[in-house]
Amino acid sequence: MGHEISKSEQNIINTECRKNLENREPTKENTFVNESTSQVQCQESEEINILNKIGGLAKEHFHTLKRYPSKKELYSVNLITEGYSETSFMISNLLKVCITALEADYIPNRVVPEPEHNIREVLGYVLNLIPHEEMEFLDEIRQLVPDMEAQGQP
Repeated sequence: MGHEISKSEQNIINTECRKNLENREPTKENTFVNESTSQVQCQESEEINILNKIGGLAKEHFHTLKRYPSKKELYSVNLITEGYSETSFMISNLLKVCITALEADYIPNRVVPEPEHNIREVLGYVLNLIPHEEMEFLDEIRQLVPDMEAQGQP
């Protein structure tokens, strides 16, 4: 399928290669350094490109955890609700689930190996969900609003 190179053709090629190598300026080291530098620059460029892609994906997808302002190693999770009523119902439902779980037999299994621990953790979450500051705000607003019953309004 291909063309075989004869001995005389091979000798001619070898001679031409030697001539080219001899006539070439002695910049072998420079060529190697340039090629090596070029490879390093290409690798750095690819790494920067990958880091930029990761940064873009992070901006696009990392929304659930927010860095806690006063401590770098802590994060906060925001719950999205329709307001205080829905938040109150969420807290109530969590408490009801915990009450139901406390009334049940504690039979550890493969899915829930430590039920007491899990219930304790959920109760801790519930405590953290209670919007104490907002409730204090609502109490202060109620004190500022004129008493509706005193004004004859239902």
